[in-house]
Amino acid sequence: MMDKDTPTPTTAQTSWTITEEQVGTRLDRFLAAQIDKLSRASIQQLVIDGAILINDKPATKSGYALRLNDHVRALTFVPSSAVKNVTPQQIPLDIVYEDKDFIVLNKEAGMVVHPAPGHYDDTLVNALLARYPELSNQQADLRPGIVHRLDRDTSGLLIVARNLQTQGLLIEQMKEHQIEKRYLALVEGVISLDRGSIDAPIGRDPRNRQQMTITSVDSKEAVTHFKVQERYQQHTLVLLQLETGRTHQIRVHLKAIGHPVVGDPTYGTGRLRYGITLNRQFLHAYQLRFKHPVTEEIIELEAPLPPDLQSILDHPEHL
Repeated sequence: MMDKDTPTPTTAQTSWTITEEQVGTRLDRFLAAQIDKLSRASIQQLVIDGAILINDKPATKSGYALRLNDHVRALTFVPSSAVKNVTPQQIPLDIVYEDKDFIVLNKEAGMVVHPAPGHYDDTLVNALLARYPELSNQQADLRPGIVHRLDRDTSGLLIVARNLQTQGLLIEQMKEHQIEKRYLALVEGVISLDRGSIDAPIGRDPRNRQQMTITSVDSKEAVTHFKVQERYQQHTLVLLQLETGRTHQIRVHLKAIGHPVVGDPTYGTGRLRYGITLNRQFLHAYQLRFKHPVTEEIIELEAPLPPDLQSILDHPEHL
């Protein structure tokens, strides 16, 4: 049964109420049938992102068995009419690894990963569609090939699948914590411990829905491991490894221990002291290690710090 006054599933419908004949259906299978051309792999990613709600709470499993009168809502689905606005654009990409199944690229800071309402141009997806036309077959949800994301102003390594099968396998690896992701960050203050772990659940900030926070309400487990690389007079360079992949996880966790990422306008002071300027947060996706989803070869990749971040470290006297 459709909610009253909602369009058909192939247009802009974003919410459904479960009927008796739909009871027991997996959430991802249900949504794949309801939303035109949206793959189960893409739905799994939406669940990971917290963009699928069941009875106004984020779904925790794409395999959730639906119950009678469950209210299912998709927060970020964009109707197919909007998809037509996403066009291929010749934007340079720094490809670190490439084969017939997936690519790994070094995303520059300032690039948005995928389109959103009101922002359909100059994203990574626009660039990918121009370079890999086959991804247009996955375009219905505006995230063709996307396995995980980086914040707009975070640079570094990002995996993109070239077909739906590989996308699903890589997303499953991500869910099972089988993809090792390490980041470099310069943080405010001097961290006394050489290494440690931050284990604190993350959810939407009830006072600002655009931000995340540590909370026990409607949250998900989040674990970040850190290791000090270099201590300066007023700052610390740390290597971080994610055990989970929550939105803004590193930035929220580092703020929570009193050492926000340098230059972070949302969770930190937004500026670097002592006369050094930086136009974004000092956070870089530095290393990836994972098993090739088809050949099972171990893939290990590294992207050096980009010039804007390296130049900061080149003047330790200011840190």
